[in-house]
Amino acid sequence: MTVSEQTPTYRVFARKYRPRTFSEVIGQEHIVHALSRAIERQRIGQAYLLIGPRGVGKTTTARIIAKSMNCEKGPTVTPCLECAICREIERGTDIDVIEIDGASHNGVDDVRGIRDAVQTQPMRDRRKIYIIDEVQRLSGQAFDALLKTLEEPPEHAMFLFATTDPHKIPDTIVSRCQLFEFRRLREVDIQSKLAFVCQAEGMAVDAEVLQAISRGCRGGMRDAESMLDQVLATAGEKVTLDDLESVAGLARPERWLTLFAALVADDPATILREVAAFLERGGTERDFVEQAVDALRDLLHVALLGEDALGVEPAPARRARMVELARQMGRDNLEGVLGMMFHLESRMQRSPLGARALLEWTLLRAARIGQFFELAQLLGESQGNGFAVSKQASNSTQPSAAPAPAPAPAPTPTPAPTPTPTPAPAPTSTATPTPVPALTPAPVQPAIPSTPAVAKVKTLGTVEALLQRLEKERPTLASVVRRNFVSGTIRGSEVLITLFPLEARDRSLVEDPMELKALARLTWSPGAWRFTYDLGTEVEQDPVVDSLLESFGGQEETP
Repeated sequence: MTVSEQTPTYRVFARKYRPRTFSEVIGQEHIVHALSRAIERQRIGQAYLLIGPRGVGKTTTARIIAKSMNCEKGPTVTPCLECAICREIERGTDIDVIEIDGASHNGVDDVRGIRDAVQTQPMRDRRKIYIIDEVQRLSGQAFDALLKTLEEPPEHAMFLFATTDPHKIPDTIVSRCQLFEFRRLREVDIQSKLAFVCQAEGMAVDAEVLQAISRGCRGGMRDAESMLDQVLATAGEKVTLDDLESVAGLARPERWLTLFAALVADDPATILREVAAFLERGGTERDFVEQAVDALRDLLHVALLGEDALGVEPAPARRARMVELARQMGRDNLEGVLGMMFHLESRMQRSPLGARALLEWTLLRAARIGQFFELAQLLGESQGNGFAVSKQASNSTQPSAAPAPAPAPAPTPTPAPTPTPTPAPAPTSTATPTPVPALTPAPVQPAIPSTPAVAKVKTLGTVEALLQRLEKERPTLASVVRRNFVSGTIRGSEVLITLFPLEARDRSLVEDPMELKALARLTWSPGAWRFTYDLGTEVEQDPVVDSLLESFGGQEETP
């Protein structure tokens, strides 16, 4: 007896529990329904393009289509899985179902071989089916060689293309295919499938472990099954979060709560220790950012929705702590830290050697984000007070004749003593207080002829209202305008905005013709928007900003 006969071949979970029929496909009901109806009505296309992220069932669905078309009892929605054709398709040995890796067979010669072979009749099956995975990796000449065959294929031929990046496929190829877009799987669907696998394997796994795997795989069933396979191979009798943390690099939820509590308390020592512990367990800086973003998203949902947060089901032992932490951080801080983490990811791509320093620096800044918000509020109040003071100063300097009318009330007492001798004193005492306030507002009213200042305040307020509405309906454009805003005014039916010089990416957004047309069509917009750039204006230094930067030891950054 050979060694191979003594030890059966082990099959990984991703292959062992791969769906074999349409009824076993999870999370892609819209595709299953469409293909099932097409097979039942005998309206099968010549070419299909299956689009979606990795591990969501594209190649699996292609094999199910091949079995449904070539099964001895077919074409049928439910292949028998017992005939020789079904078994060979599942093993990948069917001579008439050819699976090709587009990454390694991407040349024009490979496609010419397909083009010549597709003309011959199938050896045994009903259809000759070509499954090309990662089809976007084909070269431009290879796509050109495939065009004519896709447009007029033989009746017995069928093409099934799978891709994770459809934007790299020429439109001439896409237009000749029927498109099916696969979605990322829901966490609840992945968790139920993993529970089924654990039960079939006879392994006891905590529900929290399955929940953590379902979230960490980011909607990919194959990644989830591979992660579970790895943990079960190394853990003991019962798999816990400690096993998942040491094997798969997924940090325990309590660690993120500890980190965020350190951010609230501005505890740099705990922050640096948590980063070091995560990296020592084998995780990378990118893993840290991805998992931290997921944990922040959960806290944000709790802060906004409370107990009814979407997709957030913490264990009872952590629920109270999570709710309290979400209350302490608040919406503004959570959204601010999320934005810093998103910006950190792009920075780490540009400087991978300094990834850890960038990570630690960003978290230390995030610990003081509350001070930044207070600083912004203080600056807003100081600017508002400064505007009021300057307006008062301008009014006091410009209408210097205003004090002159002030003595005018002085002559008013002269008519007061004259009526006193003739009438009774009682009516005079009651009548004298009323004319005095009636005379005092009269000189104050003419002192307001500063119409240009009032018009300017009204214009600025109108532009501010437009920008507030813009933040709700066009947040990306509004953020660019806010960061670079110099001045704004409304002239007739046109909104004129002056900005500081922009980077190429922001400028393309601001000057996009479609975006400008959309702005002009908004119901609350006065009309067309026009953006200009202030190339020669020097930014005045604000003493309040300078003093705050000096006291906090910071520096001003340009966006």
